[in-house]
Amino acid sequence: MIITSNSVQHEYTIPQLRIIGEVDGLENVAYQAQIYLHSSTTFDHTYETTIYDMESPVGIATIVTESKTVTEFTVFDVNLNTVGLASTSFTAFDDLEENEVLEWCFDAEPTLVANLQAEQEAKALEAKDKILNPKKYYRDTPVTPWRRRADEAASGL
Repeated sequence: MIITSNSVQHEYTIPQLRIIGEVDGLENVAYQAQIYLHSSTTFDHTYETTIYDMESPVGIATIVTESKTVTEFTVFDVNLNTVGLASTSFTAFDDLEENEVLEWCFDAEPTLVANLQAEQEAKALEAKDKILNPKKYYRDTPVTPWRRRADEAASGL
């Protein structure tokens, strides 16, 4: 199942279901789903680079635009309600569809799902921003200006 929010695409899949052998006469009842959440965003990244030719020591400044995708991943479990199942609305294990089980999971844990999706979205958007605005994330510990000036004065520069 794919959900898009703020230019981030969230793909939910269920690689694994855990079952109980029998509940109230119903066989192979799903009680827990493991969910994979892949959150990604694709964007154009335009930047300037210098291209060097083997025949010339002088580089040529060039503007490059590339399509980039950043992806975040998490896995989580959702417990499903197995109390009071009715045989009239029960779906046999072999007849289950992934989207149907995902809907059960979203209904069972709406806050958990919303929080994880928001967290993944924030991580994906920050990863994109780090590519587009690297100076915002640049950190350094340079020599202080007064130390540099004192060193220059001491060396006679």
